Amino acid sequence: MNLDGLNDMQKKAVLHNEGPLLVLAGAGSGKTRVLTTSIAYLIEEKNVYPGDILAITFTNKAANEMKERVANLLRMDVTNLWIGTFHSICARILRMNIDKVGYDRNFTIYDTSDQKSLIKEVIEELNLKDEISPKEALNVISKAKNKSLDPEEFLSLNTYYTKGDLYYEIYKKYEQKKFYYNALDFDDLIGKVLYLFEVDKDTLEYYQNKFRYVFVDEYQDTNISQYELIKYFAKGYNNVTVVGDGDQSIYSFRGADISNILNFEKDFEDAEVIKLEQNYRSTSKILDTANLLIKNNEQRKDKLLWTANGDGEDVIYKPTNVESEESKFVVDKVNELLNEGYSYKDFAILYRTNAQSRPFEEAFMKNLIPYKVIGGLKFYDRKEIKDVISYLKVLVNPKDDLALKRIINVPKRGIGNKSIDNLEEIASKNNISIFELISAPEYEDLIPPRLRKLTCKFYEPLREIYENLLKYKIVDLINEVLDKSGYLHMLENSYSVEDRARIDNINEFISAASEYQEDNEEASIYDYLENLSLLSEIDKTDESKESISLMTMHSAKGLEFPVVFVVGLDEGLFPSKRSMDEGNIEEERRLFYVAITRAQERLFLTSSTARRSYGKVVYYKPSRFVDEIRPNLTIENKTYNSFVSREYEKQMTEDFMREKIRQGVLNKKLEKRDTGGESFKVGDKLDHNKWGRGTVVQVKESDEGNELVVAFDKKGLKKLNQNYAPIKKV
Repeated sequence: MNLDGLNDMQKKAVLHNEGPLLVLAGAGSGKTRVLTTSIAYLIEEKNVYPGDILAITFTNKAANEMKERVANLLRMDVTNLWIGTFHSICARILRMNIDKVGYDRNFTIYDTSDQKSLIKEVIEELNLKDEISPKEALNVISKAKNKSLDPEEFLSLNTYYTKGDLYYEIYKKYEQKKFYYNALDFDDLIGKVLYLFEVDKDTLEYYQNKFRYVFVDEYQDTNISQYELIKYFAKGYNNVTVVGDGDQSIYSFRGADISNILNFEKDFEDAEVIKLEQNYRSTSKILDTANLLIKNNEQRKDKLLWTANGDGEDVIYKPTNVESEESKFVVDKVNELLNEGYSYKDFAILYRTNAQSRPFEEAFMKNLIPYKVIGGLKFYDRKEIKDVISYLKVLVNPKDDLALKRIINVPKRGIGNKSIDNLEEIASKNNISIFELISAPEYEDLIPPRLRKLTCKFYEPLREIYENLLKYKIVDLINEVLDKSGYLHMLENSYSVEDRARIDNINEFISAASEYQEDNEEASIYDYLENLSLLSEIDKTDESKESISLMTMHSAKGLEFPVVFVVGLDEGLFPSKRSMDEGNIEEERRLFYVAITRAQERLFLTSSTARRSYGKVVYYKPSRFVDEIRPNLTIENKTYNSFVSREYEKQMTEDFMREKIRQGVLNKKLEKRDTGGESFKVGDKLDHNKWGRGTVVQVKESDEGNELVVAFDKKGLKKLNQNYAPIKKV
């Protein structure tokens, strides 16, 4: 294999074939290339069987990219390679072995929404609604699982929760119900494999003997459970290569433990460490700024990023007076760079919290700049999509009562909560699921006649599908379920605009399933549901439109953009007050380091002296991080006139006044102006005799005069009736 395209350190990592290896890979240093080339080298040059290699990543996107690269390097099918996320690898192992620990192999996987529904059910049964919220209970349980603590261990070791006994009861019952429903949550996927390895030595030895070489990406993001899993896999041959960067460890709130990468040499005897410090992404001035910042951290392994890309443009820092001035600066710079040849997709606005997106969204709307907010409501989290998936889950796994209870009365069939409780009680007494109760003839007499009649409305239309499940192709199955269940008919007969949008979403869901089916011809409905469950947040992002990306710095991890704006560099906002109170400044600094190293060519930083919080003005000083990198910054001194953001209902619009006149509330009369046949479209410029110059951003047609939404330079968004407002096109 030709390795001439690799630099010296990359080549050294690829040629390391035996024993533990830590690759400290700085941002943009080509770590994916090293991983994929290492795997391909083992197969081509060392004649290693592909099935003997395990490679673990954190996202499906990264796993798919790795598979494609290895396939391209080898010019061969890499189906036998075990490349996937921690969760998908564990799900694959459990599909073949979970019966050894008491589950059926057709288990379902609960996502966050499913978990919330079940935990709410548990809390209500324990009469703890006034004591603990579902959200906090799930958070505690997830943290316990990430530390490999079962309910009993959690109880014995708990020293930090004042309601520890109550959390224990919830945790215990939650686990019991999932077992009864033959379901796992995401944390279980790893936990059950660890338990399987602990109680079944034959299975453990099989996988330790199978995986001669183990590769782990983003090792700095591993938690305790993932760390234990890696140690299990690696024990067989001790050929474990982990790639990561402690300076980019930013997920402690998810359980990530930076000590895993800092202590690698202690955990794996005779480990070698190779540093990838040459950056292929950014310019020298951007990297020098990142290096200057991160050297202030004490918990790190020393490295220094450098590049052959040249110095590049200065890093610009713009201190502003108010947040509207901050967004104005961003808009002006975007327009300036667009004129220089950049595209909308080249820009990213990064902030510490989601709430900070508002002024930038308003500014982009006002200036007709297309944008997308990464991290909003995801497609697969929408009600209608979850409903359809629940129908599929019930057909695949008849023990999944949680999914059944979501859709047994959607569309409405007269099966209310009381009826569901009745069914659940009967099923529980007979040690069966609700679906088994209503579908099996032998249990028919157990259900009261009236309730039996109602449950038949649910099951009978689905009977043929259920009894012939594996004969259907994925798309055909979804269409049949939508038709026979009456779900699509329910939406089509609705006059609600919202339900029309839901039909469009279901259509998109079917399109996505069709694409999956084309790419995976042999896949079953089991495979498809598992694929949906394992989708990570970044995988769900729509990248099809040409637009500016707005996102938190956490969401930006793993991405890169030619132009990056890091906004809100105010002490108390970033670093956040909470991190300051908890003494977690080093992780905040790592987060800023990640944000800086997303930039390829241009980097702009902003702060603001005054911001609104709960309706009141709060004053800030620039972040300590600005002071730490100030020698590398060029200050932007240009001043901006701050503009007022949209006020919506606060200001009286022309239409509002007109309606009040009609009702006799106002005496002032608005006269219909002579438009001369003048019409407006989105993007048109106009003058208002009071509010000045504006841009039309929306047109709503009406027989009484089209309604215009206009973004005025100094007054924000206003709603006008073109037949009455004192405006003229310019």
